[in-house]
This record gives sequence, C-alpha cells and structure tokens, in this order.
Amino acid sequence: MYIDFSSLFHQSSKDRSGGGRVNIPLDPSTWPEEWRTIAYKEYPRLKQVPLGDARTGGGLFDAIRARTSQRDFSRKKLSLEEISTLCKYACGIVSAGDGVHHRAQPSGGGRYPVETYLLVFAGAEGVAPGVYHYNVRAHALDVLWERPFSDADVATFFTYPWAQQASFALVFTGVFRRNQMKYGERGYRHILIEAGAIVQNTYLVATELGLKCTAIDGVDDVAIEKLIDVDGVGESVLCSLVLG
Repeated sequence: MYIDFSSLFHQSSKDRSGGGRVNIPLDPSTWPEEWRTIAYKEYPRLKQVPLGDARTGGGLFDAIRARTSQRDFSRKKLSLEEISTLCKYACGIVSAGDGVHHRAQPSGGGRYPVETYLLVFAGAEGVAPGVYHYNVRAHALDVLWERPFSDADVATFFTYPWAQQASFALVFTGVFRRNQMKYGERGYRHILIEAGAIVQNTYLVATELGLKCTAIDGVDDVAIEKLIDVDGVGESVLCSLVLG
C-alpha cells in the first residue's frame, strides 16, 4: 500500500493543539542559549579561496542588504498601487510573449502550485477590509469576503500580538496535486521551494516600497483554511507574512 508521507507530514505539523504546536516564549531573554546562537559550518584545516569584494551598488543589492523582519506596525491603510506592486513582483506575471507567461518566482516544471490570499485588516484605496484571492492571470483581487477584522479576530489566526497592528497578511497555500501529479511525492519539495522564493520576493519588494514585513510562524492553519474556504488537504496553508 502506497503512503503519501509528504501529506502525513504536512497534516501532522499543522499548528494546533498537538504535535504541530511549538510553544516559544514571547520574551527572547528566556530562550535557551542554543536558540540564540548562530551556527556556521567551516573547514578550518582546508585551504580557502578568498572571494574578495562583491558588488554593492544597485537597487537589488541595496534591497537585499536592507531586507529585515520588522514587526512595529501601525495598521495604516496601503495604496492600491502598493498592493498591486507587491502581488505582481512577488508571484505575478512579469512578462509575456508567444503564449508564455513568465512569473516572478521559479516553479518546478512550471506547475505553479502556490496560491496567494490577502487578509486585509486596515483596508486600502478601493479595497475594503476582508479576504481576497490574488488572481494571477487577471492581475486582480477576487473578493472572497468583505468583513472587518477586530484585534480579537486577528489573534484567532496569528499568535503574536504585534500581528494585530499589521495592515494585512499574505497567506500562501499549496495545491499539492498541481505539482505532485507530475513529480510524485518529491514534488512536495518543489512546492516548498517555490513558496520560499515568493516569500523572499515579497520581502524585497516590501523593502523597495518602504513597507515593513515579517514572516510569521505563530499561525493557526486550520482557522485560516476555514476563513479562506479551502479543505486543508488538497489545498493547505504553507506559510504567512504580515505587512504594514
């Protein structure tokens, strides 16, 4: 009997009351020393080839240097242009020709299994608070549900209090069969790699726009999957970012 271990892992590692929950104290000073120590792998007995100076000038290099996780949000409203730019250069179509639509992120086999949802807390120009899906082909927001979000609502989805001051959250899901129908269980790796590329794109675009951005792991996957109306099995939450 074939067992899809990638599906078992994804389901068992969801952040709920069970094996998927990790209780990390909010105060970093209480963390064990091991958590606060950065590890480097080195080969001290082998010779090295010094790489010299890397390029430093240019928008991309500056954005990578300036990229950081920031959590001191003010829940201000964003402009429609800021949301449009974030979506397009994080995971949208950036060039097209001869029937080929080239997206901002690499995707194993060109399967594009990652979907993007926006939970808009503060609202924006022409975008009411609510739940949206980024329609890549149309470069538009599908309106799933217009509704306000109280601090208590946000706390239902995201553990950390600072998330309540964010302007909106980006939630990335994986439609697993879209990639695994071609690559089998190994396709699960491709899906995670693509999600990681989108997250980094989002960080760099947010940096260029002067917005604050951070990935967040204190997430109730099940509650968010219910909010965005996905089954949590064929399509499930992979990761989330909050921005403002």
